[in-house]
Amino acid sequence: MMCKEGGGHKASGLYAHVTWHTWRRLAVIRKCDVPLVHHSVLRAADRTKVRVHAQAVLSDHVHVVVCYAPDAMLSAFVRDAKSESARRINSARLDAQRLRWCRGYYAGSLSWSHVAAARSYVARQFQRHPDRIPN
Repeated sequence: MMCKEGGGHKASGLYAHVTWHTWRRLAVIRKCDVPLVHHSVLRAADRTKVRVHAQAVLSDHVHVVVCYAPDAMLSAFVRDAKSESARRINSARLDAQRLRWCRGYYAGSLSWSHVAAARSYVARQFQRHPDRIPN
């Protein structure tokens, strides 16, 4: 899969801003969970031929900017990222509070010219939602 990096190359991939949230938007993602979510997203991307450009993990939702081939399925990427992250976090927790993702996700398509703006938007999530920074 080719995703445009700049220069004279043509892009053959599609771009999207993807987000999903926790069950009932509960703030159950902790600071110690963030690396597990990041790693799960990257592993899911590798398995489903999706390239992650940016991601932000907040206490109740996740943002990811991706590039993917026309034959790749975003639904498989999100399913894998959500299931692996929940499994990893829940197996590491000693208390009864479980991470449960809400069903579904949002995916907005992006043109190449809007990828930089989407990456910037995702990078600013902690400034936009200071009350949702995982602790």
